[in-house]
Amino acid sequence: MKQIEALALLGTTTAALGAASVILLARAAPQGVSLVLVAYEPRGDVLIQGTVTDQSTGDPIEGALISLQAQGVRTTTQADGSYQLWIPDVLGSRIVAAAPGYYNLGQSYDEGTTIDFALTETPRVDDPSYHFVAPINCAGCHPNQYAEWNGSPMANAGINTWVHDIFSGTGTPGGMGGFVYQRDSVFADTNPNSECASCHQPESWIPEPFTRMENPTDDGYPSPAAAHGISCEVCHKVADVDVSKINFPGIFPGAVEYNRPATGQQVMYGMLGDADFEITSVMQPAYQPLLAAEVCAACHQDKNDPDENHTYTGVTSEPTYIEWLESPYSDPGSPHFATCVDCHMPPTGQTQACSVLQLTRDPSTIRSHDIRGTTPEFLESAVELDVSAELIDHELHVQVDITNNGTGHRVPTGVTIRNMILLVEAFRQSGGDPLTFTGTQVVHDLGGIGDPSQGYFAGLPGKFFAKVNHNAQGEGPTFFTDATGIQFDNRIEPLATDSSSYVFAAPPGLGDIEVRARLIYRRSFRFLVDAKGWTEDGHANPLEDVLPPHFGHLMESAELTVNGPCIADLAAPFGSLDFFDVLAFLANFSSEDPIADVNGDDTFDFFDVLAFLQVFSNGCS
Repeated sequence: MKQIEALALLGTTTAALGAASVILLARAAPQGVSLVLVAYEPRGDVLIQGTVTDQSTGDPIEGALISLQAQGVRTTTQADGSYQLWIPDVLGSRIVAAAPGYYNLGQSYDEGTTIDFALTETPRVDDPSYHFVAPINCAGCHPNQYAEWNGSPMANAGINTWVHDIFSGTGTPGGMGGFVYQRDSVFADTNPNSECASCHQPESWIPEPFTRMENPTDDGYPSPAAAHGISCEVCHKVADVDVSKINFPGIFPGAVEYNRPATGQQVMYGMLGDADFEITSVMQPAYQPLLAAEVCAACHQDKNDPDENHTYTGVTSEPTYIEWLESPYSDPGSPHFATCVDCHMPPTGQTQACSVLQLTRDPSTIRSHDIRGTTPEFLESAVELDVSAELIDHELHVQVDITNNGTGHRVPTGVTIRNMILLVEAFRQSGGDPLTFTGTQVVHDLGGIGDPSQGYFAGLPGKFFAKVNHNAQGEGPTFFTDATGIQFDNRIEPLATDSSSYVFAAPPGLGDIEVRARLIYRRSFRFLVDAKGWTEDGHANPLEDVLPPHFGHLMESAELTVNGPCIADLAAPFGSLDFFDVLAFLANFSSEDPIADVNGDDTFDFFDVLAFLQVFSNGCS
């Protein structure tokens, strides 16, 4: 074996060493942290084994994760804490043990095939004197993750102008229009602070639960706590989540166990399970599989609190986590299995999680921290839209099927103002004149009452999708804080298909017919957008809800052409040609009905008669 050691202070970049494979290790040194480059030549495979125990009690730890660092080779311990793991016979390879509630622990493989681990529990304390680490400090070792997070909706959650407009009316010039919690809620007097800060400004909420969310009109706004939004430490300090209290809002005491370590201690929970880089009071990694979904649920699953006793047993506000949990996507045995992280933190293609150690990892394990859910990419891959149409007795029958085959929750999901609108149109291919709609399936009033050319789609052929709450008087929609029930919820469940039908009049002489269906996503009910004068979303992006041509984001569209009705089939029974069709043509010709203008030249003459007789004699073929 060839070995080369290179000592460097924290942050020094090192180069690969020729053709030899390289492992980069870290060890403590008086001057800081030293990096050890170990070059090696492979020697085959070897079986290592051992036990994993609790350092303080000596009890075995079942289900502990044993990993060959950065290689994707891993196993878990049995009930007695034992494990066996085949690894390449490479001296100096790093084996890491990890288990929820314990610090990760790494050891080097050096000839011996028995490696035991005694894991130390993470400090299950929440020290109120702890100061959050600023995200920019995390960038020293994780520059890519910081760059992805910085500027994301998560980073800007505390300065979201829509949230301020709903809470206090102070986010935009028109924010006092429409519902304002502090003015209009039935709980404005008894719970004026509400719980908005628990998710939108958690660095303020965690040290002081039930604190009021900072507003743009406050002196010094935004404070660092507000400006950080959902910061690195908000997620990576969660020690446990009580799923029996999953409907409690945000980092709620007793529902989420949060670790702010005491002076001289540190803990950073993560999902890799094989990180063992450690600097006391700066970085001490621990394994937290709940980051895959349950930590997300802290803010993406909640109910309101109508009894005002902090039990949160009212109407569901944001149901995203439960929608996922009740779907096949939450089942590890399902071919559809996917966690929140799998979809909303996709791999970036990078191969290093840390710029200091520079361990080369499978790129599928390095995931984006620009966590999003309603980008064009997400919206345009959420569902599948299928349209079919046929002529029956001079009526055009259209069926639209929307299949939710691209999301692990309902569509739309999230806060209750989110909605989708399906629009169905039929028009003459020649001239573009719309067909008369004779069906009953139309867009709900929440699609906007007014001029369709300005995005007000209520009453048009189509369908409105949303979860709409009502208040104690049965009136809706009402904001989730004041909801006492659900008026309707027709959002599409995971893997389910919504089917709707539409009928248009299709008299003879139309020619071929074009059918178009569009599915449009909106970030808010149109009446609320108008009331507050919103032209941007809460992060200062242009609001598609008010922009032509779709007045929302076009998720899917489908078009098809239907051969027009036979111009000679003018009388019942439709579908066959007989003497009654001739009589009907002559009557229409005499009255100069447009149906008798078979040639389409806006005149009624002998050539129309010849054209009719030719079609009649050919049997509409």
